[in-house]
Amino acid sequence: MKINLLLTSFFCILLTGQVTGQITGFKISNQVSSIKEDEKVSITKSGESKQVFKTLEIIQFNYLTLTRKSKEEELNKIETELYNNSMANDGQDRFDDETIKSKSERITTLKNEIRHIESEQDSLYYSYTKDYMKFDNFMALSFGPIRSRAFFDMLYSNEGKQFKALGSAGINFGNNTGSIYSELASGNLGLFRVSLGTMISSNNNTNEVEGKKEEAYQRLITYGGNTVLNLEYPLVYAHSNNNQYNFISRFIAKGTADLPAFGTNTEKWAGSSSFGLDFYADAATSNNSLRFFLNLNASKIYGTDVFKDNLGTENANFTFGQLTMGLIFLENFKISFVVSTFSSESELRNRNIVAGGQVLR
Repeated sequence: MKINLLLTSFFCILLTGQVTGQITGFKISNQVSSIKEDEKVSITKSGESKQVFKTLEIIQFNYLTLTRKSKEEELNKIETELYNNSMANDGQDRFDDETIKSKSERITTLKNEIRHIESEQDSLYYSYTKDYMKFDNFMALSFGPIRSRAFFDMLYSNEGKQFKALGSAGINFGNNTGSIYSELASGNLGLFRVSLGTMISSNNNTNEVEGKKEEAYQRLITYGGNTVLNLEYPLVYAHSNNNQYNFISRFIAKGTADLPAFGTNTEKWAGSSSFGLDFYADAATSNNSLRFFLNLNASKIYGTDVFKDNLGTENANFTFGQLTMGLIFLENFKISFVVSTFSSESELRNRNIVAGGQVLR
């Protein structure tokens, strides 16, 4: 009955359309960069000189640079005139009120126009960065704030948004257990992608003690808890020219909590934090109708005593990792299987396979 309720909840989520990419099985399309091998040119971005390829975005960026400089020169001239006139000792040499008002309004207008141009240039450079990441087949440990945001934008289909509410959802089934995870909000914080999610889990085991362990394991192997704060930072991004083959590595930090008020079968609060590495690889058919993926992650987990008791492990702090395999078909439907787990705790090694399903938007 509980598992059937989970299924009903999941399909209600599907009907609302709030389902997109999940942590494994990114929605990566076969995309080709517009950049061609050519000599690089220099542009000035935020006061720094950058070497870039000649693309339409860079051409437009340069035109806006000329316009911005023209307005900055006019702004500087008017501000200098007003300041020098305000310091004049002879009151007869000072501008009249109408002139002062007119020049002040022009200063405000110019500042707004310059900010608008800078915003347009930021957008153009961001688009160029995404295009460059399609062009460069290998990036490692070279992700600043803009590249990091562009990277996660491509993986999670954020469409350039820095903040996104109601992001992803997925359903997973294990031995007598089931769970639904939904990402409530996500956004970029400097170098990191930050997301907040919640999970509903349940079990059909008539043994209360065993059911609690199975449900706690279900939460651990999927997202970690019924409330999850996740931070991601890209380490490596390697791909073929058309993204038919991809390899991704990320650093992931997580804080989780099992709150009784959110429907867990424990009477006390349980929490954990973890730090680890995630490796993802995939290969797609030429028409992108089938994409096979493999996901391997390993982390160090630090849990509370209640967290440990729920899992039935000897220690609250332990290492844990898992291997997930699956496929995405028709670009929007994903199925996955956790085929192997490994841990410093024997109770968590090679448990039953956990299957998952998802619709990618």
